[in-house]
Amino acid sequence: MRMLVLAGIASLLLAGCAPAPLTRADYDGLRVCNPDVMDQVERQARRSFAEVYWYNCPKVTLRVI
Repeated sequence: MRMLVLAGIASLLLAGCAPAPLTRADYDGLRVCNPDVMDQVERQARRSFAEVYWYNCPKVTLRVI
């Protein structure tokens, strides 16, 4: 009987430590501006003495592994 109670308590404690389930955003990835591409374009523009105006930044998808 004592083993059943201890097993029940242990399962409740472990269930409280379970990670949150992944959402659709976690699977699809977060879309953010790509600073590497932006830096590359701006360096190239400085070399050719051009001006860069960002209306929409180049996007990259961050994946959760």
